[in-house]
Amino acid sequence: MNRLRSSRVPVLPAGTTYLMQALADEEIERAELTRVIERFPTIVGRLISLANSAWSAPVGTISSLEMACARLGFGVVRSTSIALTISSPFDPKRCPGFDPEHFWSSALLTADSASWLAPCAQPAEVPEPSTARAAGILHNLGVLWIADQLPREVDEAITLAARTNGMSLRNALQELLGFDDTHAGALIAEAWELPPPLSAAIAHHTDANYQGEQWQSAALIGLASSMVAAAQRREEWQAPAALLQRLGIAPADAERTNLQLNAQRKRVVELAKTLFPR
Repeated sequence: MNRLRSSRVPVLPAGTTYLMQALADEEIERAELTRVIERFPTIVGRLISLANSAWSAPVGTISSLEMACARLGFGVVRSTSIALTISSPFDPKRCPGFDPEHFWSSALLTADSASWLAPCAQPAEVPEPSTARAAGILHNLGVLWIADQLPREVDEAITLAARTNGMSLRNALQELLGFDDTHAGALIAEAWELPPPLSAAIAHHTDANYQGEQWQSAALIGLASSMVAAAQRREEWQAPAALLQRLGIAPADAERTNLQLNAQRKRVVELAKTLFPR
């Protein structure tokens, strides 16, 4: 962990906090969100490009940000804008084994699932869907930083996880480095002064027994990420009864979300491939 603490924490682009606040605003109108995004030319260009891509398959040419937002929809615009913003300070391609398609499809699918699950939860402190979406995008942020700063070691961890039946990348990182992506993500969240619901989701989504003030956010992302992991492995998801009960989510709502996730998986994987090609 000392090796990572001595690394330079990447700096977010200017205005990121303002953009994130707008993207997390449930009440914002599309015209207002468009005006906010217009201040970030790189994101504008990527959104228009995405709206014109084979993935979007528009009938006609999309030539403005407003047209792109209307074509893509709020959910995709929010997820894509956050993903493009937080990815910019990192260069995980330094790590040969890093798979951008897998990483970003996991982040995007977790964001979708968390935003669908949030309205089904009972505790009042559960984040709103847009905040849950942001937390889902950011939950595995630590992997980006470690892959950028320690590319050789992460490549070794990826190889170890691949050849060891049942070992996750998180466990392989812990074995080889003495820390994992949640520890790295917690350092970045602190340095970037992310809002408490996002910081808790990044640092504690793997801990089903976390009791901190923002436990609802962490538990919700943990639930969503478990769904996504099963979907990516093409395995049947086993609903964690205790976690569902803790969040006040009915098993039927969880199963409906899981079915929706699996129905969307292929399209989201294609989105990740379009946004972040190898």
